[in-house]
Order: sequence, then C-alpha cells, then structure tokens
Amino acid sequence: MTGYTHYLAEHVQGRAPQDRSRALDLAERAVVDTIAASLAARRDLTLTTGLASVGTGSAGPATLWTTGGGTDAQHAALLNGLAGHALDYDDVDDAMIGHPSTVLLPALLAVGEERDLSGEEILEAFDVGLFACRDLAAELGITGHYAKGWHATGTVGTVGATAGLARLMGLDLAQTRHALGIAGSLAGGSRQNFGTMTKPLHAGVAARSAVLAASLAAGGFTADPDQLEGPLGFLALHHGVGRTSRELPPGADAAGLNVKLYPCCYYLHCAADAALELRQEGLSADQVADVTVTVMPGGLAPLIHSRPVSGLQGKFSMEYAMAAALLDGHLILDSFTDGQVGRPEAQALLRKVTKREDPTPPVGGPASGAFAVVQVRTTSGDVLTRRVDRARGHASRPVDEADLRAKFDDCLTFVGLDQALGGSAYESLRHLRGATSLREALSPLRALVTGPDRATVGSR
Repeated sequence: MTGYTHYLAEHVQGRAPQDRSRALDLAERAVVDTIAASLAARRDLTLTTGLASVGTGSAGPATLWTTGGGTDAQHAALLNGLAGHALDYDDVDDAMIGHPSTVLLPALLAVGEERDLSGEEILEAFDVGLFACRDLAAELGITGHYAKGWHATGTVGTVGATAGLARLMGLDLAQTRHALGIAGSLAGGSRQNFGTMTKPLHAGVAARSAVLAASLAAGGFTADPDQLEGPLGFLALHHGVGRTSRELPPGADAAGLNVKLYPCCYYLHCAADAALELRQEGLSADQVADVTVTVMPGGLAPLIHSRPVSGLQGKFSMEYAMAAALLDGHLILDSFTDGQVGRPEAQALLRKVTKREDPTPPVGGPASGAFAVVQVRTTSGDVLTRRVDRARGHASRPVDEADLRAKFDDCLTFVGLDQALGGSAYESLRHLRGATSLREALSPLRALVTGPDRATVGSR
C-alpha cells in the first residue's frame, strides 16, 4: 500500500482540472488580487520593516512586487509573501481555512521568473498547489488543526506551494516525495501572532520554504519519502483533536476563492456586511445603545483582540469592525491605521459590542455553514437586525470583473501609484495565460512601481 505522500506526489504529477479554462481564469484572478493587496502594502510598516531587516537579497531576475527590484527566488518569495498578507486583504479558501494565493504565487512567480516560463505554466502550477492545499487540509482535519492554534497559511501553505513548484519545475515522482518531505519539516505558524507583523510573515516564510524545499529536492537532497503520514510526520504532529474523517467539502476541488472586499480578517466579513447594511438604511452611530453579534461556533477563533490599540489588532477585532462600520459607513484600507483604531469615538463605541457563538442563528432559521447576525439596540429601545450567511466576494457570491478592477485601482490609489500605468499592469496580469515570457508579462508591474508616486497617502 502507498501512503499519503505518494498519493499527493502522484496527483502533483498527473493533476488535470475538470474545467481547464475555469481553472486558468481562477488563477489569473488570484494573481491580480494578490498583487493588488501587495501594492497597497508597499509603505506599510510591516513590509518596510521586513525589507530593512532582511535586505533585498542578491541580484536576480525575480521581481520584488512592491519595489520593482530584481532578486533571487527565495528573497522574492519571502518578501512578496509578506507583502501579499501584510494588510490581510488577500484571498481566502474555505476548505483550507487559510490564504492560499499569498503563499502559492510568491513562490511560483519567483521561480517562474528565474526560468522565464510561460504564464500558462504558472497558472497550471497554481491549480496543482491549490488542489494540494485543499486535499492536505482535508487529510489533516483542518478544523481541529486550526482550533489547536495552527495558522494553515503557514503550515498547509508550505506543503501546497511545494507541490505547485514540483509541478512547475518538472520534478519526478521520487523528487516530489522528497520535496514534500522537506516541506513537512519546514512548515509552521502560530495563531497567537494574529494581530502582529508575524502573521503575514507566516505567508512569506511558507513561500520561501517551498522554494527551498523544491530546489533542494531538484538537486538530489533527500527526506523521508513518506514524511507526511509517518508516525512522527506532518499529519501526526499537526492533526486536530478528534479528527475522524477527511474534511474536504463537497465540490471543494472545483470551488472558487473568496475575494476580500474589506482589508481585515475574513471572519469579520459577514458581520461587516450586516452592519454596513444597517448603516446604509439610516442607522447612525449616535443611535447605538449596544450591539450583539452572533456567529457560528468557531467563528470567533481568530478574533483575539477585543480592545485593539493598533491597526494590526483592529483587523482581528469584531468590536472594532462593528464600531468602524457604524461610525464611517465603510471598511477601507484607511480604516485600519493606528490613528483610526485609537480615535476616542471608535474606542467608546467598540465597548458597546458583545460577541457570541451559537450553532443556531437568533433569526432566520438554521444555518448550513458560516453566518453572522448583528443586532443593534438603539437609544430609543428599537432592535434592528441583519443576518448574512455569505459575505460579498465569497466564492458563492463572486466579484465581477468591474469589482476586481475597482479593488486593484483602489489599492493603487491608496499608495499613490499611477492609474495609467496601473491599467497596463492589470491587463498584463489579467491575461497571463497568453504570455510566453513571464518576465515580459511582469514588466508593466515593474514600470508601475518604479514610476513616480502621485501622493504619499496610506503610510503609517
């Protein structure tokens, strides 16, 4: 009998999506969305501190997305992964309970530029890596893994990105098993660091570790070829408590990704939609006596900052998200600066918010999955209620082309990048499947970030 490492390696070798055109389109959209989120972080303290601390590496063909400089693949993977997740504005996958694209794409694009591969090769490898993330999450028992405090972006993402690179680099079956084994030892990431600079570091380290693992295996470096399922291997070390069966949701293999329309933890998005709907219908912050938010069991797990004092903590605070939504009528990039989180009116309002978990929504009948119910008691004694089961941008409520472009443009505006150059970059990234040279396809991006800034907004 063959074990899980062998099974996953075989799928890396032979994977072909049922709907190839759809898979390539999904991957292209992920490229646009991930690079947009990265560009919005180009002046963020997390990224600038990371760049200053580790440097930009040795000269090479791999592009640093936020500066346009060229470096080696490992540095590019690390720093682009950090940038992609710095603002928590990158996509999310339900099956993985994590952020796949901000690990997969920094690794794949860095190696792809080193080898000057085609856009289509990158997108096909992305499909392989996404499959690996989802399948490993199912095998692992991702719910329990997450509950124990692991950050799947760092753990599952490392192995998934290694799988994508094994396909991209043409590793044979034995080399792929060794690459997965190396990745199984390098993977990590603790949720205790949510709300700090280290959370997005998980993504960068996972991308760099994947490049290291695949490169070592390609050169003949070895690992236990059955590492993932071994008694001391990845699954044994990282499994969730009480896991009894694989947890791959029906249809997950063909599902889309959740595109974020708010730059904060995805577990806030249903509640944010609900609060913003109430605000749009005339509710003002000065009418609020108290707010109760009810979510599904486990829905508060990453929201560990009830009294946030920084922008990073605000991204993981139900209390602040409700306060900002009701005060401002939006949740945008500027909502999550230290100054906005610390303003007295937000601090006062967030103290009126109570959050709770319950398997049964207080209104609207049973839930089949995620939900959020926001109930606002007004100063006049009325109770206003909104329930949202799937946030805007969820795979079941996908953003259209106009919304995707609007997010891309807003990220550029936030850091003062030129919109005309941004249009060229968008078109090149959005049609990556037709590019015969990845280096040429990314040249508009390099021109965008090395061109003149229009403003100095968005820094903190």
